[in-house]
Amino acid sequence: MLVAAWGAVPWLNLVAVGLLAPSWGGGIPWGEVLNRAATSFAVVLSLWGVLRIADELRGLRVTLATSGGRTHPEDERFRGLASVVAPLALLVAIAVVLPLDEVLRAEPAAGLIQGVTWVVIGIPLCTAFWVYLVLQIGLIRLGRTQDALPVYDGDRTLGLQPVGRLAFTGFWLILGTVVPLVLTGLADLPVTLVGAGVLVTALALFFLSLTDLHRQMVAVKERELGRATELYRQVYRGIRATPTIDDLRQHAGLLGAAESLEKRAERIQAWPFDEGTFARVLTIASSAGATIIARLILAPTGL
Repeated sequence: MLVAAWGAVPWLNLVAVGLLAPSWGGGIPWGEVLNRAATSFAVVLSLWGVLRIADELRGLRVTLATSGGRTHPEDERFRGLASVVAPLALLVAIAVVLPLDEVLRAEPAAGLIQGVTWVVIGIPLCTAFWVYLVLQIGLIRLGRTQDALPVYDGDRTLGLQPVGRLAFTGFWLILGTVVPLVLTGLADLPVTLVGAGVLVTALALFFLSLTDLHRQMVAVKERELGRATELYRQVYRGIRATPTIDDLRQHAGLLGAAESLEKRAERIQAWPFDEGTFARVLTIASSAGATIIARLILAPTGL
């Protein structure tokens, strides 16, 4: 019920703005309807996403606490997640910035409506952004821990699959929340600028938060490949002088073991998610950015 009520706020805003917009005599512009639909979706997604991240983070803490002593049960890397002051500060800043275009057009009533509306819907949106920010900072701290990775035991994700899943939950939350708002709110320049800034920051943090883990995973992969290479060297050192069929047959088991180690090492992922997923992230992020830029260019022409 509370989620439905929060999701209805943008539509109440549309009704209020419509009463102050005599130029809408021919009916509510379709773009305004799309913007309110995107805003309602963003509010609902923010509420769901925050709960999902909190749930996955609890599971990640348990995993980290029980996987080779990588962390302590009371993990402080994600501290600040329950902060109330930080989201409220973001909320106040946004509520001041977003109505500026109405104020500059000498429309104080419309500016007041926009300000009040963004105060209400900004609660879940700012909370979602703050949770995402804390999540990324926590992942950065995790990546800078020297013993963040366990001893390689054949798991190609090095035990970091929950980390990748959590990072992607935050990624989809921000992308699904901000992109529709920006694309449907281009007529409102402050909304567009704030949304674009949030999107750029979120994408940069997504890759930055996983960079150190990526380096550690690459180091583990190179180390395991080095072990396989060293085993190959030892085997060939023993048969290089007299490479007879009997010698090859005698060392076949060792060669097979070296080959098996090499294949397993090559399968180790360089990120806490598979390469195909990483490629999709780059594609989606670049496509969203290109779409927003194109809309910003075409918006003044009315297209």
